[in-house]
Amino acid sequence: MGTELNIYTGQVKYRDVDFGFVFDGDVLRLIPPFDKKEEIYMELFMTPMDNGIYTMGEPPKMELPYLVGKCSENGGTLIFITQQESNIGSYNAVLMVEIQAYVFCRDNISSIDRISFTSPEINCIHPTNQAYQYTFNEGDFSKKGIFSLTTKDFGSTSTERQYFKVEDKDVKVYFAISKSISNKIGKAPVSLNSIMMFEFEPTDDFLFILKLWKIAKQFLQFLCYRKNVFLPETELFTTSADGKHEKFATLYILNESDCSELDPLKRGCYIKQAYISGFEGKILTDIAANLLYLRHLPDTYEAGRHIDAARFVMITAAFEWEFRRAYPDGVPKRVETIQIERQASESIQALIDSTSGKLKKKYQFLIKHIKTDSLQNEIIRIGKDYDGVIGNFGKNLYKLNGEELKYSEMGQRLANQRNHFAHGDLDQDFIGLSLLDLIYMEYIIYAMQLRKYGVEDKQIRKAINDLFHLNYAL
Repeated sequence: MGTELNIYTGQVKYRDVDFGFVFDGDVLRLIPPFDKKEEIYMELFMTPMDNGIYTMGEPPKMELPYLVGKCSENGGTLIFITQQESNIGSYNAVLMVEIQAYVFCRDNISSIDRISFTSPEINCIHPTNQAYQYTFNEGDFSKKGIFSLTTKDFGSTSTERQYFKVEDKDVKVYFAISKSISNKIGKAPVSLNSIMMFEFEPTDDFLFILKLWKIAKQFLQFLCYRKNVFLPETELFTTSADGKHEKFATLYILNESDCSELDPLKRGCYIKQAYISGFEGKILTDIAANLLYLRHLPDTYEAGRHIDAARFVMITAAFEWEFRRAYPDGVPKRVETIQIERQASESIQALIDSTSGKLKKKYQFLIKHIKTDSLQNEIIRIGKDYDGVIGNFGKNLYKLNGEELKYSEMGQRLANQRNHFAHGDLDQDFIGLSLLDLIYMEYIIYAMQLRKYGVEDKQIRKAINDLFHLNYAL
């Protein structure tokens, strides 16, 4: 559907009016009936004044989450997922509606209970080479080219289903490998593709489906440490009368390229599903709740190898976010330190209670920082708790650059350079070693995230070793 035609036409109902539509894969144009053009234009775009005078009003907003149309070219049903609350444009009484995605249903609209995702990244994260085995006799193969290839059953190449929550709804996730055969010339006789499946209670809420798509994309971005992961087409399933899942629709996302970055995949720069097996649901639950920090991910693999001021600040922000999740009570302190902080808080609180105006606001500012941990102290704590997990990666990184890993010095350099960037201290020299510190911090962030979900230290090391292409002998 996404590539056979460039333009789709048909009928769609909006505001109880049957519009014709033209969709070019970008903007949905709604063409009103000839006898309704003036009425619709006046209703949407004009504001009545006194004595029958009208003036141009504010642009109308698209109030509906999606519109349902019938496609003239193939008789299928099209669901246009709108950019809700976006402005509706107009040209010669034709309405122009912004669309973020659309669903083509081959049959009538059914309740959706499964989504299937495919991409080059998924083929690597859950490798297709585990789905077959081949045997041959050396003589037969070298002289006659004879060998046997046997595919494994679905059960042995599918992962265990894990649960995660989205809007208080249970969703199951698992990986599997699909197989197809063909006798057509020009097509591979056997085709294997890894797929990631989401299963859930039947729904016709297409905004929920779109949200699941966004969660799936973020999950893959997390496993690849880059944003340029694309899922332009996604298959939707329903349960047929015989209880089997049946593909009946495809979700197409606008402005979603299908040009994946293949070089990091060839180099193995991703986290395999096997490393996080059993914890996929926990990761996805946090992604759905916007708790897993992903804002620092580079746009591309190549961009991840370069550091500018913005990336520097975002990576340190990611560290502090994950530190607070791992240590909700902050850096563990001695009893004496806790007592001193309490006394200081009580003293400043007394000043707050006895003052007003700007002075009071200053005291209120100070009291917030009494128990705040410095970036340096947080990194020192990480050194104590995580050096046994990934410390060798850090030591090797610094050794290759003629330096020694010291967490206290690392924390001080990062804190100072982060402050220079954040406060615009352009007159301050750049702290060169802070680049090494930041690279190691990227490893630390993944170690904190994966350990929080319960991933074993051995698997964490494997994940970081592969993801950042460290080529470290484990």
